[in-house]
Amino acid sequence: MSKKPKEGVGPWAKEKLDALGEYLGFYTKVLKNQGWWCRGTIYVDAFAGPGRAKVRTKPKVAPEIGLFDAEPAADAEAVEYLKGSPRVALDIEDPFTRYVFIERNPERVAELHALAEEYGGTRRIVVREGDAATELQAILDSGINWKHHRAVVFVDPFGMHIPWSTLEALARTGAIEVFVNFPLGMAIQRFLVRSGDIRDNWRETLDAFFGSRDWWDHAYEERDGLFGAETLKLADSGIRLLEWYRGRLKDAFGHVSPGRLIRNTQGGHLYYLVWAGPNKKGLDGAQHILSKGDRVSPRRVRKGTVAG
Repeated sequence: MSKKPKEGVGPWAKEKLDALGEYLGFYTKVLKNQGWWCRGTIYVDAFAGPGRAKVRTKPKVAPEIGLFDAEPAADAEAVEYLKGSPRVALDIEDPFTRYVFIERNPERVAELHALAEEYGGTRRIVVREGDAATELQAILDSGINWKHHRAVVFVDPFGMHIPWSTLEALARTGAIEVFVNFPLGMAIQRFLVRSGDIRDNWRETLDAFFGSRDWWDHAYEERDGLFGAETLKLADSGIRLLEWYRGRLKDAFGHVSPGRLIRNTQGGHLYYLVWAGPNKKGLDGAQHILSKGDRVSPRRVRKGTVAG
């Protein structure tokens, strides 16, 4: 049974969606007049969700109501909604030739089918119900001629749900770009306990996500302590892991952007948006767009700093 999705999105989602929409507009504009070789452009949303989402906000403190006062009516206009990533992609000025929305939750799938009907006269939309990694592989196996097609895949899970092997398969086409949510604060750091005593199933998840067990060397260090060797979590483990992951993306795709940090309303680190793709032109556009927010540029990290 699939878990019921948490209702709504955080207000920080707007920053992510604005960056996505700006890049998709840039991408299709660049390819607009390339019909002599490019027979189609494809947008794939691997975790599509609904077409519209309510923004989660803290409820305002209600004024005291006297014994004989009428209860104030709910202010319907105070509820804010955001376009979800599917609508953001559908509403760009120069649309993609084809849209593929992947979602495993039946309720959200139904909303996506309604969205497909809404845009059916102007957009070619396919809704695929199932696991993102499985459906992405099915798309790769469907016989698309990647010499004459180009695609952008938006990988925006709430956790570590896309294995590295899937990203490698996308990269091997030489024609696909990815926008990836690197869920450092939302998921990864929660698994990396300070003691290093990580559960076996968590280790397996980290191995699959990073595609290597080398993540350990970027997060922990063995030192001689008073009672012998001890494992210490590095204080800069997050940045180390991000930069290592970016390096792996660059090796796989050819080009990779700096990571743009997305924070919650309290300033806490949630995740980084990272672009990777085969073309320098795409990198130029992604760097310009992602540099508008908090970004992490490539830098050397100092070995030996441990988490306090």
